[in-house]
Amino acid sequence: MNLRYLTLFATIALFAASIGFGYAADLSSNDKQFLDGYEKIRSALAADDLSGARQAAAELGEEGASLSSSDKLSTARSEFEKLSERAIDMGRGKNGYYVANCPMLKKEWLQSSTKISNPYAGKSMPDCGVIKK
Repeated sequence: MNLRYLTLFATIALFAASIGFGYAADLSSNDKQFLDGYEKIRSALAADDLSGARQAAAELGEEGASLSSSDKLSTARSEFEKLSERAIDMGRGKNGYYVANCPMLKKEWLQSSTKISNPYAGKSMPDCGVIKK
């Protein structure tokens, strides 16, 4: 009897895992590369690291060109907002990606962790935000 339950549990676990892998498979290698670069930019902006954000944006090529030439954090964050629209569209509902929202600044972004790390507020309000359901 225990073997029957163990087999059933294993089957359910394999099915659940295959569903999770299906979500990741929805992203092309170009999409994953964009989201990896986007995450580097997000992380740098959350740390108020303009140089790091510019460097990560340059790695995105043409898509990150405007941000890579930003001379102020405020300008970089404005350019990041444009990248966020695409990133959110790509990552929404995919395993390992979370849409976050800062109600004070009325901004959304995508991140790869459930721990809030706000790229729009940086060090002034690093954990301001919530993961959207």
